[in-house]
Amino acid sequence: MKRSHSAFSFIVVAALALGACSSGDSSNGDQTVPIPTAGTVSSTTDEPDSTPSTESSPVSTTSTGPPASSAPTTNSTSAPPTTLIRPADLVTDPNDPNNLHTSLPEHQPIIDAYVAAINAELITYSRWPLDPTSTELMGAPISDAMRSRENSGLVERTQLNQVLDISGGMTLRPYVVENDDPTRAFVWDCQIDATFWKDKDTGAKAPPDAWPNNGPPGVEVGISAVMVLVEGEWLLDDGGLEPRACE
Repeated sequence: MKRSHSAFSFIVVAALALGACSSGDSSNGDQTVPIPTAGTVSSTTDEPDSTPSTESSPVSTTSTGPPASSAPTTNSTSAPPTTLIRPADLVTDPNDPNNLHTSLPEHQPIIDAYVAAINAELITYSRWPLDPTSTELMGAPISDAMRSRENSGLVERTQLNQVLDISGGMTLRPYVVENDDPTRAFVWDCQIDATFWKDKDTGAKAPPDAWPNNGPPGVEVGISAVMVLVEGEWLLDDGGLEPRACE
C-alpha cells in the first residue's frame, strides 16, 4: 500500500515515541508529542511496571482477542512473539481492517526496526529514574535526531515526576504506507494502548495530554512514524499522532 508523501500530516515528536509531555489538540502540526504510546509510570525502582519475563523481546503485535498468559499471537507484520510487554486487554473484531494489514517481505526489516524502537522506549519510560542512556534505548534502532528529542521528553517527564505504567499492555499493529524512497519509509500503527503516565510516588494517573492516558483495557491510538535507512540499518527518526492510521 502506497500513499503520496503529501498525504501525511505529521506531528513532530518532542520526545520519542513515548516521551513528550506536550498537551493540547494533537491535530496541531507543530505540536511535539511522543510517538508510540502514552504510558504511565512505574514504581520508584528501576524495574518496569509490567514485570517482563525477558529483557530483549519486542512489544507484542496484533492481538485481536483477550490476551492469553503466554506469548501473544502475531500476524505477518509482527516481530517474534514475546511476553515482555503483554497485549492490551481491549478486544477488537478479528475482521477489523486494523487487524488485517500484512507486510511485504521487503517491508519486514522496517517493521522489525519500528517495533524494536518502540519496545525500547516503553521499557525505558517505565523505569525510574528515567534514563536516556538505558541499555534498551542505547541499543535500539533510533536516529541521533530522535534521541535528542527523546532526551527532552525524558527531562519533561522527570520534572513532572512521572513514569510510564506499562502493566496494562500494548498491542502494536504497524504497516508500511510509503516506501518510494529507498532510504525513507513511513509506518502507520493503530496501537491498542493500555499504558498511562502516573506520579512515581503516589501512583496517581496523569491527566490526558497529547496521549489518552486511559490505561486498561486500552484504546486505539493512531501513530505515524518516519523510518530512515542509515548505513544499512532502519532507524526510527520521527513520529506523532495520526488518526488516519486507525481505519
